[in-house]
Amino acid sequence: MKTTAPIRTAEPLLEINGLHTYIPTPTGVVRAVDDVSLGLRRGEALGIVGESGSGKSVLARSVMGLLPPEAVRSGRIGFDGQDLLTAGRERLHQLWGARLAIVFQDPSRSLNPVVRVERQLTEGMRRHLGLGRSEARTRAVRLLAEVGVPDPERRLSNYPGQMSGGMCQRVMIAVALSCEPELLIADEPTTALDVTVQRQILDLLDRLRRAHGMALLLISHDLGVVAGRTEQLAVMYSGRVVETGPTRAVFAHPRHRYTEALLSATPSLTAIRHSRLRVIPGSLPSMYNPPAGCRFAARCAHADDACTEPGAGALGAPTGGHDHSCRHPAPDVELMPNGAAAAAQEQEGGSADGR
Repeated sequence: MKTTAPIRTAEPLLEINGLHTYIPTPTGVVRAVDDVSLGLRRGEALGIVGESGSGKSVLARSVMGLLPPEAVRSGRIGFDGQDLLTAGRERLHQLWGARLAIVFQDPSRSLNPVVRVERQLTEGMRRHLGLGRSEARTRAVRLLAEVGVPDPERRLSNYPGQMSGGMCQRVMIAVALSCEPELLIADEPTTALDVTVQRQILDLLDRLRRAHGMALLLISHDLGVVAGRTEQLAVMYSGRVVETGPTRAVFAHPRHRYTEALLSATPSLTAIRHSRLRVIPGSLPSMYNPPAGCRFAARCAHADDACTEPGAGALGAPTGGHDHSCRHPAPDVELMPNGAAAAAQEQEGGSADGR
């Protein structure tokens, strides 16, 4: 398919306002997502980064409505003008696959091990697009070829267990793209893959995003993953977004002390051999009873009493510029280049395969 420029409009395709996702457990209520506001336009790629346990995956599942029955959501998740929080189950089933799609980090858990690839790939097309069996099969072969699966016609008869992890992930991407969704959520799509396959899958997602003009929400704990493949970036910590802005600006001039610490802890290709890696002291606060103020304060060398006051650390609605919630932001000077920041320099031109 011929590559076209992403379609962008001023109005966001996805608009999250004051989202809370609380999950009751036997030991208490987990405040997994706590007052998050984000926006994503058509054709745009938004990266969400943060440590494991920061709420990234729960945010993705909140958007899709794929949460435990006991989970409680409040706020608003607007998708093309309609609120997904108030949409009924029948309406969500109409959107899933057709306009909203997600790729999870573990394809072995997402693909049915006892169903052949053909059925898993054509089922959505027949349901949402009204295609006949022969037409859906032809489209499935074309999709597998587009995502880089060799001998795609033969692969249709395979079971997931007959393919490698990287190949299964490509099949999952093909399934997600089968009905040409307007928004694709990729939740840690390369975690279980080796480095070479990781690069191939990420370049593939970026290329397909540009070719189809769809919006991409790319979630990762790895800063290098989002560095050269997203235009906008949101940094999450302990269920909250603490910094947002253009990816290049956030990497070059991080303002929140947590973002600064994440970048400083990223290994650098230019560092002196055997030099000690920087670490962020401490650990994430309890999601059952998080601090009333800035949730990074206990790990921050610049925190003072004001940082622990109620309301400190709340970002609020993004302005579209470079926003942060830090009372003592890092100075607005460019950091020394490190592995992640160097990768962000590819941002303006996209990845090597996506230009």
